[in-house]
Amino acid sequence: MLRRFLHNTAISAVAYGLAGVLGLFAVGLIAKSYGLAILGLIVLVRGFLPSGFLVLIDFGVSEIATQAIARGRLGDWAAASEKISLLTLIAVVAGVVSGIALWFAASSLALVFKVAPEQAQAFVSILRITALVLPIAFVGLVAEGALKGFEQYSWLRMTEVGSSVLYVGSIYLAFWENAAFEWIAYAYLGAMVAKYLVLALVIYIAARGTPLRFSSWTPASRHDVAYRCWLMFNNRIAGTLQLSIIPLMIGALYGPAEVGAFDLLTRLPRFLKTTMSPLYSAILPISTHLDEKTDTRRLQLLGRNGLVLPAAIIVPILVVIGLFSEEILKVWVGPQHADQWPWLASSLFVPAVSVMLGAGQTALMVRSDFLRINTRFLYLQVLTQYIITALTAAWLRERGFILGWAVSYVLFAPLIAQRMLSFMGLPNSLFWQQLGRQMLVAAILATMAAGYKMYATPTTLPELFIVGSIACIAASVLSITLILSRSDRAMVGKFARAMTHR
Repeated sequence: MLRRFLHNTAISAVAYGLAGVLGLFAVGLIAKSYGLAILGLIVLVRGFLPSGFLVLIDFGVSEIATQAIARGRLGDWAAASEKISLLTLIAVVAGVVSGIALWFAASSLALVFKVAPEQAQAFVSILRITALVLPIAFVGLVAEGALKGFEQYSWLRMTEVGSSVLYVGSIYLAFWENAAFEWIAYAYLGAMVAKYLVLALVIYIAARGTPLRFSSWTPASRHDVAYRCWLMFNNRIAGTLQLSIIPLMIGALYGPAEVGAFDLLTRLPRFLKTTMSPLYSAILPISTHLDEKTDTRRLQLLGRNGLVLPAAIIVPILVVIGLFSEEILKVWVGPQHADQWPWLASSLFVPAVSVMLGAGQTALMVRSDFLRINTRFLYLQVLTQYIITALTAAWLRERGFILGWAVSYVLFAPLIAQRMLSFMGLPNSLFWQQLGRQMLVAAILATMAAGYKMYATPTTLPELFIVGSIACIAASVLSITLILSRSDRAMVGKFARAMTHR
């Protein structure tokens, strides 16, 4: 089980890292070539996909499908078939209804978001093509979740990378051909449809050798799916308010250019957070098995290692990114945006908190009692976020949304950690101990970066890559020395042996 988990995690890390890096290059190219207003229009359109605002009505079909298939592999294929059938119907209905609504609302949305007259017709056309794609996108969520349950991560991540390569290639082609911006949006939708068609074929092959089939569902399966969908819907409300709806709000309040600025300043932190999230998805099938067997000791081991090891690897690197955020903006999107580096640096608190808590939260997702408590915390966190934003938006405009987003994560991290560790039977002091060690490493790295910048500053991509790589190596050495205990280092060695030995 450990080797399979690490293998899936490695696949997710590499694949989503590649896809995310390609996406970062794409954003930089769009911002430089077409401007922030066009970038904002593209972001607004994507807000009406299941990965954006419409995540609100996906009802967690992907996560529930993962759990259903994982339990089916333990022997209960009849229940898995019933639940997958019901989840597919839910996805189809959500896709069709949202697609119809978006088709008829497209013209009104162009007015709401203050789209320039010369761009309004193209914006409406993109929204209507998006409406046609929505049923495929929602059903694709079930396919993704099922493949995670089968632990077919290589196919899942390969299609993700492949679609990203197609999309980024189309951006460069549009740039060279001086094509209109709407072709970039169409290329993204086309790459997404191609990905889901491949996933449909893979899931057919994976399910062919099992008793998994579409079937009618029993009241017990319907009740379980409905209950979990309700819990996930409540969880989605908080998550949607937390980030997905913010570009739409900024568009309605200020316009596409401000949406582009917000996306630019939060793209790197969201890329890091999104890249880490699939790593946690590899934990879900394992935690389902552990929950079925009530294996408390292994769940505690999974929880402790999930809190300590990913953060020890990633958080010091996030500190390095924050320390060189001004140089990153200069190289990535140009010097005209470099003065916004404090907002990029502050938003990195979001992935830092996520990497510390994400693994444990994912492992406990199978516990409905924890999911209820965690959802309450999310609502309070969102309320805090919007209070901070409301108090600062008149002064900071779109940057007020960044401030509220980052501060709310920091404020609620200790509360969520305490409940998470309590459910796993682990001491609350573990979180504070790790936080103190992380702060010590961050202080040392900040001193080193300040000393370096007194004499030199990287101004090109190769220079930034070399300096950043050296800083990341130093961060890793400090992390191994000051954050990881002897037993933690021994656990890393076990992970390495589990990855290399059959």
